[in-house]
Amino acid sequence: MPKLNAILLISSTAVLGCTSPPPQDPADIVFLDGGIYTVDAQRSWAEAMAIRNGVIVAVGANADVRALVGPSTEVISLAGRMAMPGLHDSHVHPLEGGYEYVYCNLWNAKGVDDIVGTLSLCAKQHNGEWFNAVGLDVAVFGVDGPDKALLAGIADDKFIFVDDMGGHSALVNDKVLDLVGYDENTPDPPLGVIERRAGSNEPSGFVREAARDAIDRLRPARDLATSKAAMRKALQLMNSYGITSVYDVWVGEHEMQTYQALEQSGELTVRVLGGVQDEGVFEKHSGPDFERVLQERHNYESDLVSYNSVKIMVDGVFEGETGAVLEPYLTTGQFGILNHEPDELQQRVARYYDLGMQLHFHTMGDAAARAALDAIEYARQRGSEEHKRLRHTLSHLGLIDPQDMPRFTNLNAGASFTMVWAYDDSWTTELNIPALGHERVDRFYPIRSVHDAGGVVLGGSDWNYGDLDPLLSIETGITRDDPFGPARQGVPAVASSERVDLATMIDAYTINGAWQLQTENVSGSIEVGKRADLVIYDRNLFDIDPYEISEASVALTIFDGRVVYRAD
Repeated sequence: MPKLNAILLISSTAVLGCTSPPPQDPADIVFLDGGIYTVDAQRSWAEAMAIRNGVIVAVGANADVRALVGPSTEVISLAGRMAMPGLHDSHVHPLEGGYEYVYCNLWNAKGVDDIVGTLSLCAKQHNGEWFNAVGLDVAVFGVDGPDKALLAGIADDKFIFVDDMGGHSALVNDKVLDLVGYDENTPDPPLGVIERRAGSNEPSGFVREAARDAIDRLRPARDLATSKAAMRKALQLMNSYGITSVYDVWVGEHEMQTYQALEQSGELTVRVLGGVQDEGVFEKHSGPDFERVLQERHNYESDLVSYNSVKIMVDGVFEGETGAVLEPYLTTGQFGILNHEPDELQQRVARYYDLGMQLHFHTMGDAAARAALDAIEYARQRGSEEHKRLRHTLSHLGLIDPQDMPRFTNLNAGASFTMVWAYDDSWTTELNIPALGHERVDRFYPIRSVHDAGGVVLGGSDWNYGDLDPLLSIETGITRDDPFGPARQGVPAVASSERVDLATMIDAYTINGAWQLQTENVSGSIEVGKRADLVIYDRNLFDIDPYEISEASVALTIFDGRVVYRAD
């Protein structure tokens, strides 16, 4: 990823080789009395550090760094707090997260009555032809999903589109079904599912994968002003959780325009690697239009943003039995959905590989993980030696076959886990166990197995389809328990053998994130000469019970040497 490397290297030309520069050249910010977890090669701790012009210029003891305090230096005491490198989200949808504050938000709606009540309240305040909602908890409705009767009387004169928590299915009303042309005579589209009412072929209004995608394309295009407002909200939230760099994995030209507009106005406060969404399911562009965007993506790149990546949807998800698995689902006897035949996927991957682009794969099932690894292996075997340095990512990884674990290291591929999903919740009991069985569910999100096999483990939220706060995932990775509540005594943890320690989870969100961006020489740890992207917590995460990690809060976030979030 040459663009982003160049960006950060340009900013690091003022590297100082000592920890105590001359007093006559004071720092902009000095931290003293810390708890500074550097995440350097020795995973060492420091007492103090200093920042000048966006670069870390000193790391060491109070006595050494205090000499850099000048008349205009901001001095911050870390007593009782903890500083560490800014966090990297390796799989996130910032604009979609921002639109949670534009659309009707169901994320906190519990149960049918609460869902209906929230939708009804939103509808009273809604203008426009399309009524959009996000965050529907489909576990409430079991394996068959909800029915359009849920929407009756809420906004019958509007097109209603209610996205589920996972983004792979949606509930729509009859007005939308008529618009898209789904009726009792409509077969399931390739790579998609139109759920039917019991005892008939009538669509229930619940659609999955490609069937959902076809409706999504009928929704009105977003306008730039609304998207800028949504992205501003997303940036504020990400900074409030200590996030200073992201891998945005669902990008088209509209997202590029939104990032560019905010950077030009000085409002972009994260570094971005954007994955251009490939053609197929959930595509943003197709045919000649896709080729144009692929060629013109460089016009939107900058000192903070690169689009040298392509995102490929390999399969679906376990709910709805669309995630591709090596052994059949117990509910359907089927193996899920691979969006591309293996040979076709290999050719597709080889094309982007030869362009020198990083690949990012959505892979939920073990068959999907194997297909993606096979495609990378094919591209590397026939591609140039130079491109073997590229670092690709498989994301989610609900299941991985044990024989595929070592391949992550061999193929220079990272494993991005959404660990906040990795505990025994209602989706596990109501959707996953009935479909997959206890044995497979007890192998979910095998983070320790990949780590022990030498693979690079990455932390990704999948926000807005997962929770944005990295501490929720960090705690879950350690405990495999519900991070939203107290420890559940006597309840067996999902995949308890896959627990890891705090240092491993912090690596996943810091230095390993820099590895994913190919910028570990200038970011991902607190060392002299690196960019000053930092997060300061209100307590030392190593000194508290693992079950209390998600209760910690961010006191300060620094991006490129400037404060972008400060707790009240």
